[in-house]
This record gives sequence, C-alpha cells and structure tokens, in this order.
Amino acid sequence: MIFILNLILCFQPSLTEQRKDEAVSLESLINPKSIAIVGVSSKKATFQVGGRAIFDHLRLHGYPHRIDLITREKTVIDGQETLTNLADLSDIPDCIVISVPAVEVYQTVEQGLSLGTRAFLVITGGFSESGEDGAALQAKLVELVASYGASMLGPNTTGYVNFNSRIAMSSTSRITAGLPQPGEVGLIIQSGALGSAMLEHAIHDGIGLSYLISTGNEAVTDLGDYIDFLVEDANTSAIALYVEGFRRTHKVVAAAQKAFAAKKPIILYKTGRSDAGRRAAAGHTGALIGNRGAYDAAVRQMGWIDVQSIEDLLPTAHYLVKSGPAKTIGILTLSGGLGGCLADALEETGQVTLPAPNENTVERMRQDIPPFLSVKNPVDIAGTPFRRAGGFAACLDAFLDDPAFDAVTIANTPIVAPWAKDVSDAVADAMTRWRAEKGRNAPISVVWPAEIFNSEALKALRQQGVPVFSRIDSFTSAVVAASNFAEAQKAPSRLIREGLPTPRNLESTHIHDEAQNEAESKKQLKSLGFSFPAEAFLPADNHDNLCLEAKKIGYPITLKGMAQGVVHKSEYGLVSVALPNEECLRQALQDMSKSAQRHNLILEGFLISETARPQTEVFLALSLDPEFGPVLTFGAGGIYTELLKDVTTRLLPLDRGEIIEMIDACRISSILHGMRGRAALDIDALVDFVEAFAALAPRLGADFQGVEINPLGIGLAGDGVWILDATIFGKGLTA
Repeated sequence: MIFILNLILCFQPSLTEQRKDEAVSLESLINPKSIAIVGVSSKKATFQVGGRAIFDHLRLHGYPHRIDLITREKTVIDGQETLTNLADLSDIPDCIVISVPAVEVYQTVEQGLSLGTRAFLVITGGFSESGEDGAALQAKLVELVASYGASMLGPNTTGYVNFNSRIAMSSTSRITAGLPQPGEVGLIIQSGALGSAMLEHAIHDGIGLSYLISTGNEAVTDLGDYIDFLVEDANTSAIALYVEGFRRTHKVVAAAQKAFAAKKPIILYKTGRSDAGRRAAAGHTGALIGNRGAYDAAVRQMGWIDVQSIEDLLPTAHYLVKSGPAKTIGILTLSGGLGGCLADALEETGQVTLPAPNENTVERMRQDIPPFLSVKNPVDIAGTPFRRAGGFAACLDAFLDDPAFDAVTIANTPIVAPWAKDVSDAVADAMTRWRAEKGRNAPISVVWPAEIFNSEALKALRQQGVPVFSRIDSFTSAVVAASNFAEAQKAPSRLIREGLPTPRNLESTHIHDEAQNEAESKKQLKSLGFSFPAEAFLPADNHDNLCLEAKKIGYPITLKGMAQGVVHKSEYGLVSVALPNEECLRQALQDMSKSAQRHNLILEGFLISETARPQTEVFLALSLDPEFGPVLTFGAGGIYTELLKDVTTRLLPLDRGEIIEMIDACRISSILHGMRGRAALDIDALVDFVEAFAALAPRLGADFQGVEINPLGIGLAGDGVWILDATIFGKGLTA
C-alpha cells in the first residue's frame, strides 16, 4: 500500500497537466463559423505577415463566414472596417486569431475567454522557444486556457488549412499561389516554414490534402490532439506527420492506437537521426539502441510507417490511400533496363513477388508485342503497342485483368509526346472503368523519371490521383510501407501505458550519471525479489576474510573487483572466473589490486560468488527514454554485447507473447532454441525473468537512468537463469 501511495504521489500531474491531458473540442478551432483576428496590419505590402496574411488568405480562398478585424486604431482594410477592442464585437467569434506582441497575448486571450470564445490560434512567437522568460509567459497562458477547458493552437505557429472547407487560416506564403486539391491525406507538422515546401510538393505531385496543421509550441493542444481529430475526420484516410519531438507521448500513443483501430495509417518523418547528443540510457544501452531506439520500437509496436526522407512523406501517404498493399505486382515497361532495375529493387524488399502473366494475358497482348520481346515480368513492350490506336490501353487492360497481379506498375523512360499521351489517356480510361465497375481506384502506379520531357502526361496522371514516382527507391519504400501496414493490422497493437511513468516526469529533472557498483545494484534487486548465485561483498583490504568466505561458498570461485565509477570491469582486469583454489584466489586479488593502482582506480571492495556455468549469455536492460518513457532492451550478452549489437528494443508494457516475439527477433534466439542438434535452453525461465524484470517499470523514478543485467546466464531447459552481473544507473529503484 505504501508503495502504491508513493507511486501515485511521485507521478501525480499538476492541475494544468491534468487539463492538458483532457480532450478538448477542436471543432471551433479547425472549422470555425466566425473568426476575429486581433493584430492586423493596415499597411499595403508585397509580402504580408501575421494576422494580415491570414486575413488575406481567408478571403483569397473563399472563407464563407464572418471575419472581424481588431486593430490598434480604427481603419478600413480592403473595404472592411476594423474595431479596436474585442468587447466591441456584436457576435461571439468561434475562434480568435492573435497576432500581437507576446506580452499582450495573455490579456487578449483572457478577454476572449470572458466573451465566451473557446478556441484560439496564436501566431505570435516569443514564448517557450525563446528562453526562460518566454517559457514563463507560456506557462501562465496555458494555465489560463486550460482553466476554461478551451483549445489553442500555438503559440508560435503559422496556423492551418482546412482544404475541404477552404479555410486557409495560415500565414504560410505559399498559399497565395494556390492550394492543393482536397484529398484524403491529413498533414501535421511541427514546423512553420516547412509547410510551404509540403504544399509545393503536394501541388506538384497531385496529392490531395484534407488538412495542413502546424502545431507550433503545442502549449495546450498538441500532436496527439490533432492525430485524434484526423482519426475522427471522415475526409482523412491517412495521417502524415513531420515530427521534431514528442512532448506528451502518452497522448500520441493513445491517438495512434485509435488511428490503427480505424485502419488509418500514420506515416512519419522524424528528425534527429544523427543527434549523437541525445542519450537514451546509460551504459551499454545507450550505445546499443542509439538516439532513436525507443522511436524505432514505437514504429514497430504501433504499426507506424517511418520514412527515411522528408520527400517520401506525402508520396508514401498518397500511395497508401490510392493503391494499398500488393503482394504481387505486374510491371509493364517501355524500357527493359528500367524494368529490370525496378524488378531488382522490388524483389530485394522481400515484400513483393513478380509472377509471370498468365497465358490469357499473353494472348491478349500478342498483337501488340512482337515474338522476340519478353513476356515475363517485367514485360518489355518497347514502342510496338503505340503503332496502333489503343494498343497500349489494350496491354494495360490485359495486365489489370490478370488475377496473378494485385497491382500494376508502369515503368517509363522519357518517350515522345504522342506515346506519353497514349499512356496517360489509357490510365485515365482504366481508372474510369474501375471506378464505375468496382467502385474503387484501379491499382495503378507509375515510375517515370521524365519530369521535364513528359511533364504534360505526368500532370494528367497526377490529376487522376495516380501515384507517380520519379525515383525507384521512393516507389519501393511506398510499396513496403503499404505491405508493412497491412501485416501490422493482422496483429493489433496492445501498447496500453496506464500506470507507467511518463516522459513529462523527466522534462525538468536532472538525470544522474553515477553508476552504482555491482554489489550495491544486486543488493537493491535482491530487495525486490530477484535471486542470485551465492555471493559476498567484502572490503578490499582483508584478503584473509575473502578467502574464508570463498571456502564457505565453495570453489570454483568467481572474483570481481569493485572500483569507483567502473561499470565494465573486465576492461581493467577486474574479473576472474572459476578460480579453482585459494592459491589462485590470492594471486587474483593481488593482480586486481595492482591493476587498480596502475589505472588510478579506487577499489571499493571485492565480490566473490559461486561460479555458474551457463550455456549462453544474454543482455537485458530497462531504461527511461526522454520521449517514450520505460523501454526494454534484449540481446546477446557478455563480452560480445556491443561487438555483435544483436539487440532489439520495445516500449513497455509487454505481455508474455510479445516478450517471446522480442526474444525471437534476435539472432541469439537460434542458440536458445537449440541449433544444429544442440539442446534447447531454458526459454521458459528466461521469459519468466524478463516478465519480472519488465515489471520494475512502475518503480522507476525521475532520477533513475537505467538498470542493466549483463550477462544473464541461461541454462539448459529446466536449469533456470542466473544474474551474473547487474548495474543500476542513477538514484535507483523505489522500494
């Protein structure tokens, strides 16, 4: 009972945090029926910013409802009279846009709340992104907004675009040149200026968007809220994210699981791939899982799709919406070389096969393909089908009708304009036929590196909603993404994180660097119910007592020197295994003492223990990731841990089945199961131990950095497992 009370008190969020975690309605924010903009410049300028830019964009793209303007002095802007105070409004606006200096934002929001408005978009910067003073301003603002249960986008945001309702509530300059067509991809970005680039990409590639939302500082509403909103949105079928960091990850996880259940894929590009300064954990763990270990685990467990390039974010999402998964693909190509490159890339993914077309398909295509051309897959049609009207269309229809193919990919090099038009016309006809007959898009995609020479044909294809790629690697990434999401759907995510420490407990708390020695670490683990081989820890200056204790334990003896600040003892000659007698023990004690002097180490004592003889050794670690909280790492152990890097990482909690899957994901699992006639090891005992070890997660405090078991010895089936070494980093575990 005491432990439970301590746990609740340790991780009890503040009133503000509690309210930030509660769902707030985004309807008035994202789909307002009236808007007031506070802070609008009356000056004419070639390039407008802030509130004036939002006013111009709303009118440019046909916002159909009331807009009120609040300026410092009464004026007329583009024919509309302004007011000087929110109190002068005749109607309560659904949403208030704020573009005034940071020191005036609080008062403006307070006035809006008193009027009855419950949605705010704060463009103004100068808050948490600017230092301590700005962070204090933001904290005060958050407390105010949360106390009313209101929603707020920002501060420090460029806003959003609701494409289906044509609400261009964004200061992003690219909007002045037009919007992408409405579509099924919802885009959320933790950036402002990047929105312009993403809009450019969407317009060029014919990718329809439902929303573009720039989250800014995420003071009140955050990534999780907007994911949740898009899951509920009927116009959104896939959610694309540009992520710099997860602030309240538990909300993101909850919303992501909701998206997964709704079969709406989440496609992410996350920055920080080479951020060597971000420390996920201590000791071996940090080196093994790197700065993205917990994120990669989340990708696996949540069914997310991680893209390696920002340029692939929208095309991958578009492909999932328009084409979906395919286990077999038929490639129709005008270039044997390009078709071969594409076939190699697809087959190397291991996700797709390229079966030969069936006899009926070949027969239908024969009049357009000469006998000397291949009818394998890819099928090289060269230029022959273009010699008669409808020739290419006939080949495409034959491929689409072939039951051997889940999808068809057209692979073209630059071709003459009439041929290119034949291709785009044939695809348009096929899409029309499929929509009429089957009620869905024809599963056609195009790989065509000819952006300049065949620009008109490519534009026509994109207008049809066909996924078009200029690079083979981008196409194969999209194909793999669709396949992975379909596979993930077969094993729904169960990552329910209630009752675990959340990353917010780490935000303002110093993480301690010190490592406790093995003896102290084992003492703590023993107090929590873990057992060890017989052992004893004694001071370094009494070799006689050490020898007496060794005799009680029984030879062969394992000896370890405990030196201040040393985790990897074998690197300093402080480990001797299976010493057969007292003479060897005394010699080892002398050698270790000399080694400590040579390396200027402070010996704290010696740990002697009975010598276990495991069949193999594994590594196990528990750590707190700054973004995702409790993380478990498993892999090959002993002296080969960092050399082999045969490890896998998962976010906690895990059930027994997931633990078994985690173990089987490592190459060492072949040894555990018994390979090449060797006996199987005690996997049941290993899984039992991992379950008990992972159950420590709720005991992790904000001053805890990690605990490593390395090695954990594994015996033959029925013999059990042994903790052979352990290190706790930081202040330790709660009792």
